[in-house]
Amino acid sequence: MNQTIEVLCLLVLTSIMITVLIGCGDSVRKINIPVKVDSQIDLGQYKNLVVLPFTAVPRRNMLANVPVDTGNEIALTLRYKLGRRKGLNVISTQETFLMLDGEISAVNTLAKANVDRVISIGEYMNVDAIVGGNYDFYAVSQPRRAYSERYSRTLQRYVTYYQDYLEKTYVLSLQIRILDVATKEFVWDELYNRRASEAHSLGSMIISEVAPTNSILKNLIQQALRKFIREISPHYETEYRFLVQ
Repeated sequence: MNQTIEVLCLLVLTSIMITVLIGCGDSVRKINIPVKVDSQIDLGQYKNLVVLPFTAVPRRNMLANVPVDTGNEIALTLRYKLGRRKGLNVISTQETFLMLDGEISAVNTLAKANVDRVISIGEYMNVDAIVGGNYDFYAVSQPRRAYSERYSRTLQRYVTYYQDYLEKTYVLSLQIRILDVATKEFVWDELYNRRASEAHSLGSMIISEVAPTNSILKNLIQQALRKFIREISPHYETEYRFLVQ
């Protein structure tokens, strides 16, 4: 209730300000102003960081044609993006595998139940923070109906038509966690959901069940990682202002 009142008051105040501005000037123009936004976490406190391979969330209806090395590809891309930050040393992929030496499957989800074990590996690797997580990739199919209008010469008017189709939506849920080795605390724990939809007939839907999904999955992963990097990095966002002329 309080939030609703605050929103209404803000709208009324904005309307009054615009009215006053219009009355004081010849014209009012809406302009875009770049505003700097600080990062949501201070990565500057970390000098050495390791990214563990991501693991797949076990589910019965996970797509069968998902590449088995998807978790490694996510970690590889994340190493590259984090490695571009000045002052941050990201352990290379080769060195990560050599130092883990068979421990990957046990610790790469960064499950909270395995914190002590993960911390001991982080201390062995001489890093300040550990990045890891898991991913879930699946598809949901639903019947849809698309409406359109066409002019009928016979009826001399527009007639509404519809066409039934199947919509297949691919869903990626990427969980990213950052564990502080010194404090043994998770300083970042966020879930990034991304979707992509396709329209299918019955025949094309059957084909899509066995068709490769690599390009769709890679695109969704890139979207999720871009959002993550944006949140942990200072950046500019656009705000709107009104200019009286």
